[in-house]
This record gives sequence, structure tokens and C-alpha cells, in this order.
Amino acid sequence: MMQDQEKERWTSKLGIILAVASSAIGLGNFLRFPGQAVQNGGGAFMVPYIISFILLGIPVCLSEWIMGRMGGVHGHSSPNIFRNFLTGVPLRFVSSIGILVPILIYVYYVFVEAWCLAYAIDFLRGAINLHPAGLIKGTPEYTEAVVKNANIHFSTLTGSTGNGDSFSGNILLFTTICFMLNFYLVYRGISKGLEAFAKIAVPVLLVLSLIILGRVLTLDGIEKGLGKMWNPDWSSLLRAEVWIAAAGQIFFSLSVGFGIVLIFSSYLSKKDDVTLSGLSAASLNEFVEIGFGGMITIPIAFIFLGASVASFSTFGMGFVAMPVVFSLMPLGQIFGATWFFVLFIAAVTSSVTMIQPGITFLEEGFGFKRRKSVPVLFFVTFCLTLLIVYFNKDFTALDQTDFWVGTFLIYVLATFQVIIYGWVIGVEK
Repeated sequence: MMQDQEKERWTSKLGIILAVASSAIGLGNFLRFPGQAVQNGGGAFMVPYIISFILLGIPVCLSEWIMGRMGGVHGHSSPNIFRNFLTGVPLRFVSSIGILVPILIYVYYVFVEAWCLAYAIDFLRGAINLHPAGLIKGTPEYTEAVVKNANIHFSTLTGSTGNGDSFSGNILLFTTICFMLNFYLVYRGISKGLEAFAKIAVPVLLVLSLIILGRVLTLDGIEKGLGKMWNPDWSSLLRAEVWIAAAGQIFFSLSVGFGIVLIFSSYLSKKDDVTLSGLSAASLNEFVEIGFGGMITIPIAFIFLGASVASFSTFGMGFVAMPVVFSLMPLGQIFGATWFFVLFIAAVTSSVTMIQPGITFLEEGFGFKRRKSVPVLFFVTFCLTLLIVYFNKDFTALDQTDFWVGTFLIYVLATFQVIIYGWVIGVEK
């Protein structure tokens, strides 16, 4: 089976750059980053953000690229990659985390991905009507009622009102559609699936984001919205939590500690320039995060909702505040559908890469062919996602999984990777 695995390679340098960048470009760029910035000093947040990117993001990211390429000599799964640097219990512990992290993140991330698809389709067919009857448009009471209706629509769609409520709506259907799309792309393989999709999806995402940004920058009062996002509060730099938030955003944004870059870079040959590829992928991700995420969400929400946007959570910003904005602005149905389609593309480009580590492990560890590994992992992850979907009251299961896996375990894996790179491999290599 290893001989079959070794035959699969990236077909171009652009392909690997776009594939890795697409794994990082996701909902965190468009929703999490602007929320973090506006709550942690606005423009001043960019100081610890850039420092974290240079001192933490780039070194850890490049260490993953280098370790992956070195480990790819013996295989492309997490155990085979780490086998080059560890033995015994440390090998089993670290490689287990490397397998579990992307899979467990996928099982709840794909649920959020389904929300994006549902909103895009609902906006496209005009099924989202948040306008209250009997109130004068433009008044504070009217806007408050629209926000309330948006909250009700979001809770009903996602089934967060009670455990099991998700099963009575359409969100389970959208989740299944997302599953089928993701696993179809993975079934096609590294070059024909992930790379080919990234070459189409990333340019489409950039073009649609540019269209939305153009509309945002032509709105009346946009200077106030940009001011809300970027006017610096320098006193925030004295707060430790601001620096921690910046470092956390860099880790989350670059998919550091997810184990994905390790797997992808293991398909590189010795002649491939991992430094150039790594820096290019990271830079493209940062461009999307700052150029689009930082210029669209908070500014446009501030124009229509005022200073209250700072109180919205990540989900609240994306699935309550933004639908309200599109309901209040001209041609909101078109731009709403476009916006959520952008979020859907960004989510798919991330989620599809989270499956590959599990597929590779099944193929190398158990000798499965692709036609067997894909349905096996589909079944396992779908059952786990059903648990997330069912126990969805107040997003309890989703939030708990996100904390322990998407926050805690990625730091654990990243820490071990840094130790391996610095003390086992050695910087001189």
C-alpha cells in the first residue's frame, strides 16, 4: 500500500500552496478575527497580532512543513511521520493526537459549514424575512425587532433551542450534503481532489470577497465602520489577555497544531522549497484575514447596528448580525446569498483537508484501499457529528468539543512539534 501512497504527489507548487492556504482560510478569517480585533483594541490589536505571526506563527508553521517533508520518506500518516523522530509511548501519544485533532474538529466544523450553506440557499430563494410588521423602518424599535427575528431564525435553523430539535428541521439534510461533498473530494485523492478543488475554490472565494468588499466600501458612513474596526486603543496593549488573544488567533488562523500541514507536506519531494511554499501559504491566509475579514464584517455591521456589534459572539456576528445587515441594506438578498456562499466555500476548503489525515491513517495503518477507507471514516465521523447535532441545546456539545479539541489539543500538538523540531531534529538540519 505504501507504494501506492508514494505515487501520489502534488502536481504543482501553486497547487500545494493553495491547498494548504485553503485549509487555513476558513470561518476564523471572516468571523473570528474581526471579533477578536474589535474586542481587543481595534487597530492596536495588530501589534501583538503581527508579533505573534512573526515569532510564533511562521516558525511553528515552517517546522510543520519541514517535519512533514522529512517524515514523508516513510509514509504520510501521523504515526509514520512522527516515527522518524519518536519511539515508544511518546510516539503513540503524539501520533494519536495528530490523528484525532483534525477528525474531531471536522465533526463539529462541518455542522457550522451546513449553517452557511443553509443561509446561502435561504437568502437566494428569499426565504429569510426578518422584517417585523407594524413598525416604522429605520427606528430603533424596528432594528431591535429585526435582530430578535434573526436570533429566532438562527435558533430554529440550528436547533439550539433544545436537544434533538436539530433533527426536526432541514439542517440535518444540509449537514449530510456537506458530508457527501467533502468525502467525494477526498475520495478523488490529493491531486485530483484536494488540489484541483483548491485551484478553483480559492480564486472564486477571493473574487466574491472582492465584490462584497467593493459594495461595503461604497456604503454611506463606511468611514465610521472602518474607524470602529481599526481606530487603535493603545491602552489595550497593557492587558495580557490581548496578547494571548492575538497568539490564539494566529494559531487558529494558520491551522497550527491541526496536523494537516504535516500530512500535506509529507507528499512533497526533497527538491521542493518548503520555506517558500510555507511563507506563501501563510501570507495568502493573512491577506484574506486582514484584507477581507477585517474590512467587511465589523465595518458593515457597525453602519447598520452601531456600537452594539462589539457585543456579538463569533456565531452571533456571522449568523445574526450579518443577516440583519443584509435585510436592511439595498440588494441585501443578493449580497446575503453571496456572503454566505463565500463562508460556505471557506468552510469547505478547511473541512475537506481535515479528513485527509484520517484517510491516510486508515490506508497506511490498516492497508485499506481508498474505496474502503472513505466509507469507513464517513460512517465514524457522521455518527459523531450526529451527537453534536442532537445535543445542540445552547450549542453545548459544539462548544465543549471546540474548547477541548480546537483550543486545548492543538496547543498540545503544536508544543510537541516545536520540541521535536528544536531538540530532536535540531535547527541546523
